[in-house]
Amino acid sequence: MTVRRIGSDGEAQALAARLTSRERDRPAVVLTIAGGHREPFGDAEQICAAVGDLAEVVIMPTTSVSRAFSDAMPPATQVYGGAGRVYPVGHEWIIYPERSRLRFAYSVADRDRITEHLINDALGAAMAGDVPRLRSRPSQRQRSGTVLFVVQSRAIVTLDDGTPATVWEELTEHGVPLDRVLAVKQQVTGMYDLESRRLDLRTGLRRTGPTGYRAGDVVLADVAAVSPDAVDLRLLPGVAVRVERSAVTSNESDALTGLFTVGEVVTGRVSATEPLTLRLDDVDDDEEPKPAPSLLPGGPPWLRLPEPVTPVETAEPAPARTPKPIPVARQPVPARRPSPLDLVRKGTPDAVRRKPAVGLTDELLAERARTAALATELEALRIHAAGLRCELDQAARGIERLQSRYRKAERDRQKATRHKHAGLAFPDPADQFRHEVYCEWAQRIPAAEKVDRPLGPFDLGPDFLDSVGHLEGVQRNKIVAVVVEVVTGIAERSPGRDAHRLRSGDAGSPYLTRPDGANCWRVALQRETPAARRLHYWRRGDHYELSRVVQHDDFRP
Repeated sequence: MTVRRIGSDGEAQALAARLTSRERDRPAVVLTIAGGHREPFGDAEQICAAVGDLAEVVIMPTTSVSRAFSDAMPPATQVYGGAGRVYPVGHEWIIYPERSRLRFAYSVADRDRITEHLINDALGAAMAGDVPRLRSRPSQRQRSGTVLFVVQSRAIVTLDDGTPATVWEELTEHGVPLDRVLAVKQQVTGMYDLESRRLDLRTGLRRTGPTGYRAGDVVLADVAAVSPDAVDLRLLPGVAVRVERSAVTSNESDALTGLFTVGEVVTGRVSATEPLTLRLDDVDDDEEPKPAPSLLPGGPPWLRLPEPVTPVETAEPAPARTPKPIPVARQPVPARRPSPLDLVRKGTPDAVRRKPAVGLTDELLAERARTAALATELEALRIHAAGLRCELDQAARGIERLQSRYRKAERDRQKATRHKHAGLAFPDPADQFRHEVYCEWAQRIPAAEKVDRPLGPFDLGPDFLDSVGHLEGVQRNKIVAVVVEVVTGIAERSPGRDAHRLRSGDAGSPYLTRPDGANCWRVALQRETPAARRLHYWRRGDHYELSRVVQHDDFRP
């Protein structure tokens, strides 16, 4: 996928029409460019690479283009001025704009934060909208590994070959924290994407199926939806049970919307299994619920009760010394209005109702203040977590690079050992070299690719074996490996080999061609080393003749 840029009022209006249509099957990330800037503060390419085929990414300037877009969008759903927004599929975000959160950025200093927010929003919207799974790509392979650790919404998995991979919470089960899906040392299997280094575990997630509960069991469930008369509880992400108010409370005036919150984990008792039925009005506080099922084999329970909050005891302050009262002249005491407590003592019904109301109002105001403080702290923690996730991804990439270098060095060592101890399979040096090339091709090219990458016909020039035996500074197994790349066509498509036709002199001179029509080519055996070695060969159609192995400054064919 590529980032799309909106450059005209017409394109902006067309974008608004597509976002509000029902034909859209993927979320859209719209990232705007602040006035006076040429690029957005967020990293659109990083967002595009992270979301892959699950969402489209659009860049729009804050000019008349964004004004045309805003005019065509429903109220409270616009975006401009350097901010970004993810538009989920469907139309619920039009009715509830808060489901399409506006992410602000004010300078390049906010780059990592807004990029992380938009990636998470896009992946979450893709999962919530049941967007089809990632399209099959050549870079995806089924791989298995072990969970190394879980941090916030990311997990690091060490694949069976030692390669590190990341698991993103947004690409597992929507609304379920990652530490309720994965546990350290858990064995997992999924689709590994070579480009993003992500391991996609969704194909193995358990969403439906038997729960194993029996009648009378006390179980955990989370609140999926709630109305005044009923609450929908999930025993698994795809197994929901509707519980009517009569199975929750006997007070007909109770509205269940005041008793439950979506996402809350509660306990209930299984009253029947066919069909599955729950009651919430006969569970004692001291009854231990059965562990919830795991969403992946060997994983943790996907639901757990919140930890109880232990009140913090504080020492009572020492009583202050009361100063001696100063005598004053007695003044007449004005009549005071009766307090709510006085009215309660007199049994006035109105006071009975007002007294609790005063207390609840004070408590509500205090609770709102605490909530605001917690929201500020939460945002700071989220920013800190985003930084930690970036550091984690960088560390994972560093580990991968080191492991890749180690594996390459180990392969080179093993090849050198095999060539050193294998001995001669043929008395003729030419036959021996051909044998080594064939063995390298058979081992290196996978069976499924051998038909597309056959070992093409090749001859050994009269000076080739002498150059291999006398030129120092390059191992024989390296030459054999590059010959395989040449005769299979890999070298000419590999930037590292720098394959090009050889000229008869300086730049601009004609290319070297033999009377039989063969052209002389040159590929790199080594790079960025003194007197780096090169391989010269003649090619005519699909036939190759290996000429010589030379140093970098030797241009004789």
